[in-house]
Amino acid sequence: MLMMPHMKRIAHCMLTLSYSLLLLSLLAACQIQIGGGTTAAPTPTPKPPAAPTTPPTISASKLVTYTGDGYTIGYPQGWTVNQGGGGLVTFDDPRGIAYLSVKATPNPGGTITTANQVSIGLQLFQSQAKNYRTVNVAPTTTVGGDNWSQGSATGDIVPSGQTSAVTARIVVIAANHPGDSPATVSFEIAYLTGQQVFDLANSAAFGPMLHSFKFTSLAAVLPNLKAHGGG
Repeated sequence: MLMMPHMKRIAHCMLTLSYSLLLLSLLAACQIQIGGGTTAAPTPTPKPPAAPTTPPTISASKLVTYTGDGYTIGYPQGWTVNQGGGGLVTFDDPRGIAYLSVKATPNPGGTITTANQVSIGLQLFQSQAKNYRTVNVAPTTTVGGDNWSQGSATGDIVPSGQTSAVTARIVVIAANHPGDSPATVSFEIAYLTGQQVFDLANSAAFGPMLHSFKFTSLAAVLPNLKAHGGG
């Protein structure tokens, strides 16, 4: 289904807002203060930030199932679930180590491609972090039986209560489900943790969570998504 140029711009703006909420949810969850503002003069020998603790490996049987708008996903026992508006959900590690957010937004006909969705997410992260660098990852991944576009980057952020920046890594993935339909919904997932422990956190928490993700019927949730996310 073709859309007029002004409708595409509106859809793009709505998706940008969606990603803004997704990113802000991650940053707020981990109480991160973005560098770049006015800061006190550094001391001659500043203390380096404490290395984050590695989360324990999680078995699939220990995941708690969360039912969202058009999907289910498992999350580790003890993690906090924060529900935002318009289908935004953030899962937080209780020790402030790792964070994963899911956002569902109406995207009729898949007007905004998944590659563009990932690009928007990474651009927003770039605008909030110093020393931004892209990370070479496969352009696609499979989650819930669908093909998702993906991208990754690192950037320096200043944790709350510290004066020294630490490097965080974020991964953004996106899928349009079902594809090319008036009922298409854009699913965006972003997950973030410290670069030093990313691989361990990925295998211990993010990987099992993504592996548990399943699409469900959108018939009952589309009216709610449209009411809160546009469309």
